[in-house]
Amino acid sequence: MLEHSWYRSNLTTLTRVLLPLAGLFGILVSLRRFLYRIKLKKSYRAKVPVIIVGNITVGGTGKTPLVIWLADFLSSNGFKPGIVSRGCGGSQQNTPRFVTEKSDPSDVGDEAL
Repeated sequence: MLEHSWYRSNLTTLTRVLLPLAGLFGILVSLRRFLYRIKLKKSYRAKVPVIIVGNITVGGTGKTPLVIWLADFLSSNGFKPGIVSRGCGGSQQNTPRFVTEKSDPSDVGDEAL
């Protein structure tokens, strides 16, 4: 329902309610970026190359197929990629979790598998 309302060309009741929150979110993001820029918040530099695949849109945008393709591509070119996911849909609260083919989808979420 939210996804359907978000992409409509006219405002719905739901999008009218969420619009002020979107403005607030934009202000908070700008403030956070400013704090990084003036070095009050510190950036983290990973010791390995990192590729982030994601956005604030949920469902059906092709993120999972892209990650699968990217991991296969990197593997075929001699790299050893690792994939980090929040494990959406899993019930297990112990994080982080190492996921294998034998992991229970109800614990880690089906997408991680």
